[in-house]
This record gives sequence, C-alpha cells and structure tokens, in this order.
Amino acid sequence: LVTEVRGNLEVPWEITVGPDGWIWFTEQNGMVNRLNPETGETRVILMIPDVLYKKSLGLLSMAIHPSFSDNPYVYLHYTFSVDSTIKSRIVRYSYVNEKLTSPFVLLDSIPGMTYHNGSRMVISSDEKLFFSMGDAGEKKLSQDINHLNGKVLRINLDGSIPSNNPFTNNPLWTYGHRNPQGLIFGQKGQLYSSEHGVNNDDEINLLKKAENYGWPLVEGKCDLPAEIESCHVCNVNEPIFSWSPTVAVAGIDYYNHTAIPEWRNSLLVANLKGRALRVLNLSEDGSEVLDEH
Repeated sequence: LVTEVRGNLEVPWEITVGPDGWIWFTEQNGMVNRLNPETGETRVILMIPDVLYKKSLGLLSMAIHPSFSDNPYVYLHYTFSVDSTIKSRIVRYSYVNEKLTSPFVLLDSIPGMTYHNGSRMVISSDEKLFFSMGDAGEKKLSQDINHLNGKVLRINLDGSIPSNNPFTNNPLWTYGHRNPQGLIFGQKGQLYSSEHGVNNDDEINLLKKAENYGWPLVEGKCDLPAEIESCHVCNVNEPIFSWSPTVAVAGIDYYNHTAIPEWRNSLLVANLKGRALRVLNLSEDGSEVLDEH
C-alpha cells in the first residue's frame, strides 16, 4: 500500500526525518519544509532568496546536525549566479522558532554548471560533513586534486578542514567522480555513493580515503584495454556494482531494520529512469552486492 502524504511539490531533492519526528525536505526552488507524516501538514521553514533554479540547479542536499538539541544547525547546498556565472555554496543555518535563520557560509563559490552539480551531504559519527560534487561538465577536473569538482569532500561542521584529511588544507576525500547524487553510511561505518554514468555504467561505489574512482579515464569496471592501463597507472578503485545501460541512480539509503527482514543489510537505490526503487543486498562485511531486486 502506497499512501501519498503530500503532493504538488516542486522537485523535492532531500528528505530525512527531523529531530522532531516530522519529515524535513528540500525543494529545488529554494524551499525547506517540515511535514507532519500523520496529518500531512506542511510548514515552510526557509525560502532561500538567491537560489538559481533550473533543471539540475537549485536547492539540493541537506544534512541535520546529529546533536541537534545542543547544536540546532541545518546544512544546505544550493546553486546561485554571480555575473551570469554559476556557483554553489554550503551554508549552515540555525533553527530558531521553527525557522532557519543566521546563514553562515562554510564553503563558497564552488564552480557550477547547468548540469553535474551533485549533490548529497551526510554527517559521520565523528561529526564530519561529507559532500558529493559533480564534475560541473569539466571532465578533466575530476582527476585534479586541487579542484573541488568531481569529488567527495570532507569538512568539519564549522567549515574548517580536518587535520586528518588525505591532502593538507584540502577538503578532498575521494576523487575521479562524474556526478554522484547519493551518499550514505552503512552499519560498519562504510561510506557508499551512487554515481551517474553517461549511457553506461551507473555506479555504486564503496568510498575509501584518498582513492581514485576513475572518471573520466574509466567508466564502471576496468574492463576495456585503455581502462585497464589507466586503472593500473592511476590505481583506480572499481565500483562494487554497476548498470549498463544506465538506470539513472539518484538518492540512496541504508536499511537494516527488522520490519522488512528481506531488506536487512541492504542499500535502497532510487532510480530516475522508470521511477524505480531497487534493493541491493550486501555481503556481511558490506564490501559486495550479492543480489538486486
């Protein structure tokens, strides 16, 4: 049984259960909302005034501080325009009297494009903000460790760069990504991402510190002659699962609840093509995909 709790939304991108038990979600036009899952009542808690909203541009990912009662912060990523140049930024807002106020910019002027802006944000158990960024249409930048695009980034919740990041004074965590739009932690702390391919090789990746995930040198597995060479030279980490032709992987989540025992220890993957939801059953250690439904 599928029950609609709220309709007529303007491209909802991020959705999570808030600290109040309500559903918090973003819409690409710049709105952040709280929704009562029992009644469907929806309250707007923020409308970003300078958001640039077109197709894959706009208000995208959101993360809520894990210690919300002591640190009532919400983190947002959105695109904007400066002199007709597309940029994006990560901003921390304070939640006061059922509104998001006092924006504090953590990372500004990330290069953007009309496509491939990512993005997804998650916060780790040690309170680091992980953030996926697409290549913004510049393939070669994904292999450039001094550029923010085509990366998964890691920063402290105050915007500073952790001292144990792989590169000094650099938010980079992993690189060689095309357009990752899903990011989630598994039960043992593993970080997974979903990534859009071109017409082939949508990917599910198990992300490891400082690793190269291949784009644009490699699409999917290292199975073509040129890719095999690049994988050897660049030490590319292959995906743990891929689709060809593409299914347009978007948001992902990790499921390990007893309510649906068949889904335990699985990744839930939302697909844009066909509007499907896929279940990927993981191995006990989380390093492999055993089955797909």
